[in-house]
Amino acid sequence: MHNYCQTICHHLSRLIANRHLSTLLFYLRKINEKSRRLPTMKLTGLFILILFFCFVNFTSNAQLFRPYKCGPVLKKDMIQMFDTLNQYLDIQPGDTYAEIGSSSGYYNGAMAVYLDSVTFYLEDIDESCLNEENLGKLLRYYSKFRETPITQTNDFHVVIGTETRTNLPEKSVDIMYSNATYHVLEYPDSILADLYKSLKDDGTLSIRDQFLDKDTIAYCEDKKCGHPLVYRGKFFDDMKRNGFRLIDQTDQFGYPVYKFRKALDLDAKE
Repeated sequence: MHNYCQTICHHLSRLIANRHLSTLLFYLRKINEKSRRLPTMKLTGLFILILFFCFVNFTSNAQLFRPYKCGPVLKKDMIQMFDTLNQYLDIQPGDTYAEIGSSSGYYNGAMAVYLDSVTFYLEDIDESCLNEENLGKLLRYYSKFRETPITQTNDFHVVIGTETRTNLPEKSVDIMYSNATYHVLEYPDSILADLYKSLKDDGTLSIRDQFLDKDTIAYCEDKKCGHPLVYRGKFFDDMKRNGFRLIDQTDQFGYPVYKFRKALDLDAKE
């Protein structure tokens, strides 16, 4: 029973830390379905034990997730998904990569553990956590997970944008990525037009977020966010209006990831 509860808490903790909320809800539903087969007394005892071990697991690992104000960072056994993300985005040596809405940059630090000869642009509008000092802390932390310091083989640039501009250099980025940011954009058309200018003609833009299947009102699951989610149909209309065409999509990272290229005249002839 002890090992069973610890295993459950371990998996739930990983899902929470990696923001796989949809997957987390799926497993909770499965646990609920299976628990209906247990006698009431055993079910109550199991529930109490799970709560206890989850509490112990959370309190013992909390400092590892946020060792300083502008964390969080992740433990080594929890960053392997970023190698998978690198492969999906197809980041290669010599590429220029930019994350839009990178927060403190902890995603980029985890990704860089598995990369070399990549130029990173970390873009956000909040300078309180995205700054050179904080980025240095993140990169020193993640450098412990590889043989050479991350900054020895990769270049990093902090870019502070506005609500209408990213301030990324024009026609300079091979691969762009945005995680759980699209729904907080106040001026999506302005940002998409700006991204179009910064993306190379053969580059890709991948956007991961939670979208609504119906044109209704619902809000982000993160209570600190408070922004309404975007209707999927509107999102695709926004992308098409600003010159992007969908080339791929995947659900392997919890929320869907949609990958786009520029809809150039050459593409229209294909």
